[in-house]
Amino acid sequence: MSTKQLKWSRFVVISLLVLLVIQFEFGMAVNLSDLPSLSPFGFSFPNVVGALNQAGTVAVFHAVLGTVLTIISLIGLGMALASKIRSVQIFGVLGFLSMALAEITGVLFVLSGFQNDNYSHGMATNFILTFGFYFLELYFMKPAPKTQAS
Repeated sequence: MSTKQLKWSRFVVISLLVLLVIQFEFGMAVNLSDLPSLSPFGFSFPNVVGALNQAGTVAVFHAVLGTVLTIISLIGLGMALASKIRSVQIFGVLGFLSMALAEITGVLFVLSGFQNDNYSHGMATNFILTFGFYFLELYFMKPAPKTQAS
């Protein structure tokens, strides 16, 4: 992987980490808010959007940011696999998988009418795994040490 590609890959991972911190803050705001008690419902985009709107603007932003993070994570996965650095590839895959699982458990939490706390716990667990995996991926992308001339 060229130096330029590695810099872009580092930029993507750092961006993911920063956005994950913002996602955490909005997630905690949603978690601490008074969510509506809805009956569980089947998946359809209008139903999910309607439930999120009932939960409030912060919940909508949290969901939209989660989707954006998953898309950026997919881009980061492609860059990690192209790096040909085994540890970066492994943590890139693990980061994407835990990000996708956080997204899935978030959708399932909404579909449960905000009632199934196991799905909320799944979001939290996958969030911390995702953050850890991307932090480790960034660590393994560190630039090679510069040698000093004697």
